[in-house]
Amino acid sequence: MGIYVLLAVGLDLLMGYTGQISVGHAAFFAIGAYTTGIMTTKCEWGALSALLLGIILSSGIAWLIGRAVLALKEYYLAMATLAFNEIVVTLLTGLEWLTGGGSGLRDIPAFSIFGTSLDNTTHYYYLVLGVVTLAIFVSFKIVRSPYGLTLSAIHSDEMAASHFGVNCKTYKTNVFMLVAAYASVAGSLFSHYMGFIAPDDFGIMTSVNLLVMLFLGGIGTILGPALGALFLKLLPEVTYSFHDYQLFIEGSILVIVLVFIPRGLYGLFQDLGNAVFERRLR
Repeated sequence: MGIYVLLAVGLDLLMGYTGQISVGHAAFFAIGAYTTGIMTTKCEWGALSALLLGIILSSGIAWLIGRAVLALKEYYLAMATLAFNEIVVTLLTGLEWLTGGGSGLRDIPAFSIFGTSLDNTTHYYYLVLGVVTLAIFVSFKIVRSPYGLTLSAIHSDEMAASHFGVNCKTYKTNVFMLVAAYASVAGSLFSHYMGFIAPDDFGIMTSVNLLVMLFLGGIGTILGPALGALFLKLLPEVTYSFHDYQLFIEGSILVIVLVFIPRGLYGLFQDLGNAVFERRLR
């Protein structure tokens, strides 16, 4: 759940605050995971070094494609990012000598810090919790800063923002690189946790699920997508006996939220909290 919270919070900076649609966020998730997996298993790098290399690669690729792709609008941007996701998955499958192909990459070691292996799942849980807490803190600092206000201005009216001297292309590219770094860190943590990764883990459905998390929790709120990720990843554990109907249940919940609770679960909890507070004041 923590790993997907990290993915959802990062994507919210791009979509919820900057207004740029992405249906290919899982591609950067894959780049981080495979960079870490390959460097630790084939090159015997340390986990931290591999994680940093994944961030650099993901951010660099985001810069390369972002300058062209982010010039597109709405559905065209969505289709371009979706195509990028499919290209990455195809490459991971085709480069069998490097990635293991469709059979996946195996024997990824446990995460280690300065020679200390976090093979205990409880210790690893606290590591992920710390990273997620830091990411949420940084995200709040960003959206409440002048930089975040500029991102919101671009979301509201990009043409008006550009007339006031905002270099929209640079801002959009920079935030695209930032969310790619978030996804890369999540991918690195995921690969060490699972010990095995395959292209199917990073397909289009993963990107779509991230979008569901955003809208389910409440896009443009930071905590909303985090709540959506927690809910969507916890739901299969609760509805395990209805495993065959999982997609139907998730789809039904999303439709109900979009129609009756457009601000998402976070907005619903806010309204309930305000109602209780006002009632106590009376």
